[in-house]
Amino acid sequence: MEIVTILFIVVTLPLIIGTGRKFKLYTGGIVIGTALLFLIGELIIKVQTDYYSLGRQEWYNQGFAEDMGKWVVPFFLLGVAIFLILVNIRMIQQFLKRKDGIRWVWVAFVVVIDVFALFLVPMLLFFVAFMFFPFAP
Repeated sequence: MEIVTILFIVVTLPLIIGTGRKFKLYTGGIVIGTALLFLIGELIIKVQTDYYSLGRQEWYNQGFAEDMGKWVVPFFLLGVAIFLILVNIRMIQQFLKRKDGIRWVWVAFVVVIDVFALFLVPMLLFFVAFMFFPFAP
């Protein structure tokens, strides 16, 4: 999960390139703060549940994966929301900069990306939840 957090930072931070100084400061702080909070909480949960001393299967069998899942799922939703908000802000900024007829392409991109996310995010949420919560007996 540490790799996914680093990937989140690497994908999200370039979206603030070319924005104002204050926006960069606030948005970068939110992205880095969220990632650090997630990593610290994840490490605390792993240490408290003996993740590093138990075998992986034993850790899952004792139900500690559900505790981790209760921490991961809200941060997954928060990360997706932050990413989509930043993408939408960037597309709308491009729409407002343009004065010609092609500016409506940016609005179409916003709609397409949001519709795509409407179908993709629930599937990804199921995948993330499936990693931590047992669905079958």
